[in-house]
Amino acid sequence: MHHHDQTPNPHMQHCLEACVACAQICDSCADDMIGMEGGSHKELQDLCIRLCMDCADFCALSARLMSRLSPSTELLCRACAEICDRCASVCEQHSPHHPLCGDCAVECRRCAAACRDMAAAMA
Repeated sequence: MHHHDQTPNPHMQHCLEACVACAQICDSCADDMIGMEGGSHKELQDLCIRLCMDCADFCALSARLMSRLSPSTELLCRACAEICDRCASVCEQHSPHHPLCGDCAVECRRCAAACRDMAAAMA
């Protein structure tokens, strides 16, 4: 018999919502860039697409683990914060070429902060 006496705390709930929002914008950002003319910034654009896809996957998985109160949540969310920061840095560099990258970077920074807060609260 399972006892579900544990519910997501406010840090976890905030983090879960930030991860879902970040996964959505990263997927949108990457999808919107696929097939775009890269020109002189093609290498940066390709890196941005890959990091957005990685970030979306990490955020989605983090949200799934939090929603089931997994004991691995703290570990994954620390990694998720790092991926979000990497994605934000590249999106910030690419934002002059792709407007959605600016919004994506903001959401990634917000998610990274929420993940760090949540992981610290769990430690």
